[in-house]
Amino acid sequence: MTVDGTWVDRSLPGNKALIARGRELELRERQAEIDARTAARSHYLRMQKWVLLGVGALILLTVLTLVVGLWVGAIPTSFATELARTILPILLGAAATIVGAFFGAGAIVNPNRFDRDRDRDQ
Repeated sequence: MTVDGTWVDRSLPGNKALIARGRELELRERQAEIDARTAARSHYLRMQKWVLLGVGALILLTVLTLVVGLWVGAIPTSFATELARTILPILLGAAATIVGAFFGAGAIVNPNRFDRDRDRDQ
């Protein structure tokens, strides 16, 4: 470093230690990128699993509540029918939207989307 604060590289051109250090840093960068992609894919698969479980649980609980309510006599048949006509299409539409978003239709959240797009373009 000089008096005015600028850096002066006094290493010889083709310094083997400097070249080796640069290659090592490149390899570390590649490995970090691979690790990040692996972690993102793993997280995405966990999210898919929990989305499916949550949507399935909502649908199951809704139908089960209607069936048990009718069976026990807690709700009248006409009310259960109207409730099913009102709630189930909305619930199934929302479930289809959520599942579609996580399984391809809305692949914006998919961390591997860029790989697929890049491979398709080449």
